[in-house]
Amino acid sequence: MAEEYGFFNSVNGDRKYDMEQFATYFKQFLSNGIYHTNNVPALRVSHVSGMQTKLEPGSAYIEGYMYRNTEDIIFTHEAADPTNTRIDRIVLRLDRSVNARYIKAFVKKGTPATNPQPPALQRDDIVYEISLAQVRIEAGKTTISSVKDERLDPNVAGLVSSLITVPTEQFLDEWNSWMAEMNEKKEDYQAAWESWFNGIQNQIGVRLLTGSSEPSGAVAGDIWLKTV
Repeated sequence: MAEEYGFFNSVNGDRKYDMEQFATYFKQFLSNGIYHTNNVPALRVSHVSGMQTKLEPGSAYIEGYMYRNTEDIIFTHEAADPTNTRIDRIVLRLDRSVNARYIKAFVKKGTPATNPQPPALQRDDIVYEISLAQVRIEAGKTTISSVKDERLDPNVAGLVSSLITVPTEQFLDEWNSWMAEMNEKKEDYQAAWESWFNGIQNQIGVRLLTGSSEPSGAVAGDIWLKTV
């Protein structure tokens, strides 16, 4: 369809919209991420004890869909690998598949390794994930080693912000064009003024001279305006 439009009241079923169309509409205005209150981002992840982490209340926005958590959620991470460290992630997962249709928080388990990396985020036409935190689990340990906050990292999460911006490059181009035109006219006005000024002096009998030093060709009756 070349043209799309909405949203209008349906008459005998001639206007029908699905959630994807609403989400596409809202995606034009807001970026994916976490909502914040008084510049404090919500959905904080912290270590509770042992192999447990806690997700605090808050809201998020992903690809035109809303998420809201109203109470603490406790996650239990799998036991540590005996020989290699791993990094888990706490993610918000938008799943648009028919059997899911949700945004929920999950532990995304990492792969134990000598140089462990956090698991990659899935982002495709069906699933879109944002990461709230990395959870490091050292080899052989019975408690979580550290929690790294990722909420403010725009590459994996970030704060919700407006996508409506000022086209600064276009404005700058128009401003520069206007200034160039004004400068060109200024030169024309200056040349016209000097031509008129030099010509009128010979007609009125009194010359008006300007300059920072006394004119060498001044004669009786001339008026000299000294500029400083």
